[in-house]
Amino acid sequence: MKYLLIGSLALNLLFVGGLVGMSFKKHGHGPHHAAREHFGLMGLTRVLPEDRRKDVLEQLKKEYGEMRPAMEDLRTARIEAADRLAAEPFDRAALEQAIANVAGKEQALRATTVETFLVQAARLSADERKQLSERWRKRADWMAHRGKKNNKDKQ
Repeated sequence: MKYLLIGSLALNLLFVGGLVGMSFKKHGHGPHHAAREHFGLMGLTRVLPEDRRKDVLEQLKKEYGEMRPAMEDLRTARIEAADRLAAEPFDRAALEQAIANVAGKEQALRATTVETFLVQAARLSADERKQLSERWRKRADWMAHRGKKNNKDKQ
């Protein structure tokens, strides 16, 4: 059960971090730029007309600002879990409670992030949604290829 909870936390963190973090990251430069095409809206903003791009970016920034308290709550919960992990004597029940608190905060933030995404997706035209869908497909293919390569390298 403990490993399932830790795995769930990791997946939630990956999703939330990827969606929130990448959604507000400026377009990068360098060799890893192509790897940043992701499931968020920022990848799409690169192909939107300038006026639409500015509109989407402004809305995302506003909604990101509204998520800041939840992000701070999550950070505080993670610190508390880390403190309970290092506490002497070790208190398994206290650590489990702290991890469950982190999971709840992550789930709440994820729900907010998904809602933000859905609101923005509803504002897109059919063509823009299709372009975003194509980016998702390319990212899924890239991730599958990368996973196979990593597994092959480990053998």
